[in-house]
Amino acid sequence: MIDYLIIIIIISLLMLREKQIRPSRMWITPVLLILLTVSNILHSVNLTLLSFIMYFICLTIGLGLGVWRGKLEKIRVNSGTGMVTSQSSIVGIILFMGIILLRLIGGYWGKEYGVIALTNALIFIPLGSICARRYIIYLRYKQLKGE
Repeated sequence: MIDYLIIIIIISLLMLREKQIRPSRMWITPVLLILLTVSNILHSVNLTLLSFIMYFICLTIGLGLGVWRGKLEKIRVNSGTGMVTSQSSIVGIILFMGIILLRLIGGYWGKEYGVIALTNALIFIPLGSICARRYIIYLRYKQLKGE
């Protein structure tokens, strides 16, 4: 659990700094997360209609949270260089960390009580959140660039 805490702290610090938006690279993480999620789901032993309903509900929650996080993101054009940069808000970081901690707690609880389907479904919340956030950032980037 300590290693997860260290990773969460590092991610939080990285999210606080302002970084250049590069539309060509912003889809790498969502695609990798989609592949990881699909791989995890395909290796799941018991796929039922209820599990797919839970996946859909968690994905919908994640998309909604991602839109909210994307709107909280500080995006601006650097007047000197003309680069578009973004910086996560504190609320967005806390929200993201809450989602990750929920998944970790669900994974720990699932081992104790055999709630594997729920922990698999919880993977869809960060997936939806990251995808929606990146999409909102991309739309705001295009708007700032005048495209």
